[in-house]
Amino acid sequence: MPARLPQDEGARLAALQGYCVLDTLPDKTCDQITELARSLFGVEISLVSLVDEERQWFKSRAGLPAHETPRSMSFCAHAILSGGSLVVLDAQQDSRFRGNPLVTGAPRIRFYAGAPLVSSQGHALGTLCLIDPHPRQRFGPAEVARLEQLAAMVMERLEQLRNRGYTDHVTGLPNRARLMEVLRTRPHARGAAGLPCAALGVDICSREYLFDMVKALGWDYAEAFLVQVSRALCEALGGQPVYRVTTTTFVFLDESTTAQRQEHIANVRQQFVQALEIHGIPHQLDIAIGVLPAVDDIAGSDVVRSLLTVIDVGREEGVCPRQFESIHAENQRHAFWLLSALPMAFNASNELSLHYQPKVRLRDGSCVGAEALIRWVHPVMGNISPAIFIALAEKTAQIRQITAWVVRHAVAQVAAWQARGLAVPIAINTSARDFESDDILRLLAAQLKQHAVSPGLIEIEFTESSMASNPEGVRQRLESLRELGVKVAIDDFGSGFCNLSYLKSIPADIMKIDRSFIRSLEEDQADQVIVPSIIHLAHQLGFCVVAEGVESERTARILHHLGCDIAQGYAIARPMPADELEQWLGMEP
Repeated sequence: MPARLPQDEGARLAALQGYCVLDTLPDKTCDQITELARSLFGVEISLVSLVDEERQWFKSRAGLPAHETPRSMSFCAHAILSGGSLVVLDAQQDSRFRGNPLVTGAPRIRFYAGAPLVSSQGHALGTLCLIDPHPRQRFGPAEVARLEQLAAMVMERLEQLRNRGYTDHVTGLPNRARLMEVLRTRPHARGAAGLPCAALGVDICSREYLFDMVKALGWDYAEAFLVQVSRALCEALGGQPVYRVTTTTFVFLDESTTAQRQEHIANVRQQFVQALEIHGIPHQLDIAIGVLPAVDDIAGSDVVRSLLTVIDVGREEGVCPRQFESIHAENQRHAFWLLSALPMAFNASNELSLHYQPKVRLRDGSCVGAEALIRWVHPVMGNISPAIFIALAEKTAQIRQITAWVVRHAVAQVAAWQARGLAVPIAINTSARDFESDDILRLLAAQLKQHAVSPGLIEIEFTESSMASNPEGVRQRLESLRELGVKVAIDDFGSGFCNLSYLKSIPADIMKIDRSFIRSLEEDQADQVIVPSIIHLAHQLGFCVVAEGVESERTARILHHLGCDIAQGYAIARPMPADELEQWLGMEP
């Protein structure tokens, strides 16, 4: 006769999942306790049995080869109902068990004693049980007390396992390590509905939002925020296991039907429509949801990475939820390959090179310098677009290596021209990461000294985003560059969200208007209003103005009419190797 369900079954199952011990590897301490119990009580089998929804799974087993049995056959499913230990002296004489397959067949249970494993919240998760093929005449109170003492030791160990490596210390949810363990030990490739198991990734807010919260309100408040958000998310998902895998990202494994999955997603979105109030402060969260339709099609170690990728794609596209596609996996592999191949390119003699795009003064058409642009020709993959590998490198420390490579080779090229009596000013691009330390300043100073290059022939271009995290630190480093004699240019002006209060104090000489305003200048009325305003503002602040992306002579004439100083773009010249630039300039060989 199968046991009835406990009154707290839903909460009990959620508590069991929260311990993150189902389907995990054997534990030495639990194994020692079951061996001790078997020896102490003189039985053939001793188990740490955890009663799951459809099965009982054995965290530790002494004397039994099976890892689990159906819950419908479980003696332990009865034991967790008793409110105390369950003792069955002879199963063949007990109406509940005499027809049980575990009694009529292997392991032919006659004697059973089980002490419940009770959580600190009072939920019976399973038992420490004793099993023997021989009936007993007696199992008295003293023996029951000893068994319960051993069960308490097992429960203490389960608490340790939960807290040691598989639980997020802030939210109390299972963490990324536990998710990896679940994925590694998944017993079935498909769920109960015969559908692939999906993974839903929910990013509750941007990382910048959380970090700004920490700076404004402190870590204690941010942790309270994370706890409340995690509870709201678990509520939306009906108490199913939710894993916290990054600072702001949570994952849910969904083995339901497609329709139920859509309902789960709708519930999550609905949960965060209204502002979430934490300690009286409302937070309107901009959540992003990524869907991995078939977890088993992807290696377990790639599940989180794939979800983070599709969440970022969804945020960029403004699509929620966004489903992972095969192209995303291909892009991941390609990105990994590029980042792995880049260090070798730095050491190769012919993979990386600099091309130079001339800049001309609009007043008279004379060349006033060029911008150094890195190019990568891989021996197998051929030309690799800078738009791809620069964007990837900016997410890692490799962008600093790229900047350093460009600085060394650009300064060396200027020195070579200078030795021939030619003064060709060169602009070098930098990234926001380059201004996190003084490395670029030290490198540039060393290179200028080594090659005896006039500092005025070098221009450093930085973007508005470089000012975002540490405006004062960046300003000081820019000031140091100018003290070195190097020119400083604000690159891609208008493409970000520049704080005008920064603009008035930026120690720069040049402002480059972003190509997005120049490309449609001939026909876009908004650009025809914005560009003259930028030029006027820049001149009032003492900047020389450069227009990027000039692709027609008519655009160049308009810019000249508006008072723009310098132009750069395909209408003037495409980027070219140094020897071609020399020919373009009419230099003598």
